[in-house]
Amino acid sequence: MAKQDINYHDLSTELEAILLELQQDGLDVDFAIKQYERGLELVKLLEDYLKTAENKVTKLKATDTE
Repeated sequence: MAKQDINYHDLSTELEAILLELQQDGLDVDFAIKQYERGLELVKLLEDYLKTAENKVTKLKATDTE
């Protein structure tokens, strides 16, 4: 996924879907592992996204007070 294609809503929706899948009974172990790994990737992307947003807000606040 290219950086410009990252959308917080889409990432969080995908993560939520994975979490729901992982809660199902009778889930194939190999599929569950792949989904878990993808979930970890999504968490990292979401954390990075939020950190970037936080930095932008901090810069805007600094600019606003000047």
